[in-house]
Amino acid sequence: MSIQFWKLEAAGNDFIMIDNRSGFFDPFNQKLIEALCHRRFGIGADGLISVTRPSGYDLEMKYFNSDGSGPFMCGNGARAAVLFAKNRGFFREKQIRFLASDGEHFGDLSEPMIRLTIKAPNGLRKLEEKETVYYINTGTDHLVIPTKGLRELDISKSGPYYRHKYNTNVNYIEQIQDNRWQIRTWERGVENETYACGTGATAAAYFITTISGVEYPVILQAKGGELVIDFKENKLWLQGPAREVFEGRFIL
Repeated sequence: MSIQFWKLEAAGNDFIMIDNRSGFFDPFNQKLIEALCHRRFGIGADGLISVTRPSGYDLEMKYFNSDGSGPFMCGNGARAAVLFAKNRGFFREKQIRFLASDGEHFGDLSEPMIRLTIKAPNGLRKLEEKETVYYINTGTDHLVIPTKGLRELDISKSGPYYRHKYNTNVNYIEQIQDNRWQIRTWERGVENETYACGTGATAAAYFITTISGVEYPVILQAKGGELVIDFKENKLWLQGPAREVFEGRFIL
């Protein structure tokens, strides 16, 4: 038996994509997802996304971390899923509606970069830690930590501490100039630093505009590319690159 898959990346976040319109794939099979995402014995990816087309929507994505946990909202995964669905003929329109684990979202494909909405947080909460740490939810849980010397910072030391204490993703940010910031993310479920995180970048932008007084759009420079977060039409928008890398079959 084999499973057909596609590999996509969005700002360096890489995903196994499954066209699950027929319902053949069980996205809640944690051991299978873990095996598929394994970077030595499987395909290798930050996570797996099952894509379907429910009635009334252009697509639905279910994102699972590489350890099989989920489903969660994933901003870069959503942008990859929208590109994947567009290339498979799920829809023809430039403005679309889709579902993720945190509810309804909107997408805009009128520009080369894929742009979509992220849930606006209901405020932010400062945590009692030695350094400045804020909790923010943008469809999934995040901590935002402003720091200095981010490029040289070993986030493998403090990232796991915060991730396990608060059961969240952990984002470290540093201002480069004006509305341009650098970001590095330690991701829950991947248990490592990833090349980018869309909901994390959005959480960081929300923190930056709320606390630092910087206005939207905010540009977050991640390891895997540039993400732009804007606030228009009373919605938070995440924009960035995405592309298909290869397709294949995984033999079980």
